[in-house]
Amino acid sequence: MRLLKVATCNLNQWAMDFDCNLNNIKESITRAKEAGAVIRLGPELEITGYGCEDHFLELDTVTHA
Repeated sequence: MRLLKVATCNLNQWAMDFDCNLNNIKESITRAKEAGAVIRLGPELEITGYGCEDHFLELDTVTHA
């Protein structure tokens, strides 16, 4: 039987702050790898942040994400 280490992440993301959110994601990937994780699970909407609501109707939201 092969065992895998899984890292779960609960990031402090900001709505529509793509640069900061990306940095947080990259840092969590680095930390997961350092901990020996093979799989990293991130939160829903971790790139765009939570609470985008009406921003999903804007064309550039999809482009940035």
